Amino acid sequence: MLFNPKPKMKREELYDREEELSLIENSIEKGLPLIVLLGIRRLGKSSLLNVTLNELPYRSIKIDARKVYSEFGSVPKEAIGKLILQGYLRGSTKERAKETLKSLKGVRIGGLGIELSVDKSVSLHEVLERIDSIGERFIIAIDEAQYLRFSNSRYPELIAWAMDELQNVSFILTGSEVGLLEDFLGIHNPESALFGRAHREIRLKRFERRQSIDFLRRGFEEIGLNVPEDDIEETVGELDGIVGWLTLYGYNRYLGMSHREALNRLKEDAKRLILSEFSALKRLSPRYELAMRAVANGKHRWKEIKETVELLEGKRIDDKNFSNVLNNLVRYGYLEKTIEGYFIPDPLVEHAFR
Repeated sequence: MLFNPKPKMKREELYDREEELSLIENSIEKGLPLIVLLGIRRLGKSSLLNVTLNELPYRSIKIDARKVYSEFGSVPKEAIGKLILQGYLRGSTKERAKETLKSLKGVRIGGLGIELSVDKSVSLHEVLERIDSIGERFIIAIDEAQYLRFSNSRYPELIAWAMDELQNVSFILTGSEVGLLEDFLGIHNPESALFGRAHREIRLKRFERRQSIDFLRRGFEEIGLNVPEDDIEETVGELDGIVGWLTLYGYNRYLGMSHREALNRLKEDAKRLILSEFSALKRLSPRYELAMRAVANGKHRWKEIKETVELLEGKRIDDKNFSNVLNNLVRYGYLEKTIEGYFIPDPLVEHAFR
């Protein structure tokens, strides 16, 4: 159902992402080697990626780079290599697996079933070359790919090499920390290995108001719940087209909560989640939180945000250092910069810091 809070897996579970889905699938069918899917948190990038991989008639693997980082404290090449090989060999016989992996440095098959062991001597170039040489299309999708920067391996250079040398391997990279991923990949940086190479960028946007209203109406119709238009209008006004929040509100109503209970529970849960996600950045400097609080409470110009943070800290801040704070908040996706100043793109993030 539309209000299922888990990432979607089928086309019919998605709402109004037909254009983006078609763009990705057409790009893959045309042999484009790199697709970058961007958008702030909770816009449905993972769901769109799941549906794409399920619909394409090719072998594929989806790697959650954030999960790899949380497990290892980095994104080591042996972990990525193992995941790539497991994805490629899914459904294969042990005999085929042995033939595929024969003489690959740093890779071994265990005694029972296809149990892979991959050590630090593995070469990702060799792994990808071997997969490419078999002649079948293979899609490597990396969710939250900005976490690849936590590695001794040079992943942008690896992807650039694969784009130049391999015929059957394509990459789909997603990122909710949009600026970080753009900086890491360097697609628009003349000094980057990926600069000037053929790729497609797709940016997910918030739903427009009419889309948000229609999404809620369809979701409530699907679960047989008659919800007053005033409830829907207020919810859309509060959540501003962020499909993840709209989904959780609808799920709360599905569980039997009233309109007010559903919104309040969502705001409480969202605040805890957002502040937990933000804690890593706050540990780098408490100034990040102070800047977010200033913007959440109506300060949008660089000067007035800085003055507010200086007042809260009780000391003056160097202009360059403060610009770095705001620039990093933009890169992490917590702020958007416009000609009118700095704004928080997610209303519940604004609520959490207000």
